[in-house]
Amino acid sequence: MQRYRNLFIDLDDTLYDFSAASREAFEETYHLLHFERYFDSFDHYMSIYAPYNLELWKIYGEGKITKEELNSRRYSYPLECVGVHDQKLADTFCREALSRIPTKNHTIPGAVELLEYLRPHYWMYILSNGFKELQSHKMKTVGLDGYFDDIILSEDIGINKPRPELFEHALKKTGSKLEESIMIGDMFETDIAGAANIGMQQIYFNPKHKKGLPFTPTYEVNDLLEIKEIL
Repeated sequence: MQRYRNLFIDLDDTLYDFSAASREAFEETYHLLHFERYFDSFDHYMSIYAPYNLELWKIYGEGKITKEELNSRRYSYPLECVGVHDQKLADTFCREALSRIPTKNHTIPGAVELLEYLRPHYWMYILSNGFKELQSHKMKTVGLDGYFDDIILSEDIGINKPRPELFEHALKKTGSKLEESIMIGDMFETDIAGAANIGMQQIYFNPKHKKGLPFTPTYEVNDLLEIKEIL
């Protein structure tokens, strides 16, 4: 007997290779706006941006800053670090980069094959903290949109993973029973811990073989196609 009926799946860096897409979009924008005036190299820019961006996303996930504050601060910070205090320039970088990301055709290896395998057997839903104006566009660009029954975003209710309210909203909106549902994602703190906190089972996609996890997830895979052995 099939144990699960409903699959809640994260999008960025689980199915869509957001890391590759954003780096490509950022590098294009870096050169478009001639940021070589301010930074030694694109890698120099990213070495400042990337860790601060992760820190801000954590704070955003906790509901302590708004989406607008997140974007304002993460794009102005690298410029400020090299002595450039120009919010208009930072905002231009933000607009250009975010408009380019969803045009990039990057998927995680095995994503399409896995979805082809799963689609006939499950109700499937995207559950993401990503921005509304980007997620649907990204999915259409890479051909993932046709596999899912619904897209549930944190912006829909103003609450982010790992908050239990978002998972509860997803269950209610889709008419899914908790005991018949499982969460698949690459972010332990948001996807896996968030699901576990409401008693939902999880599949942790861990391609970088991260160690020292706070607890053992229901399942752990290093390659998406390993999920075929579970579901």
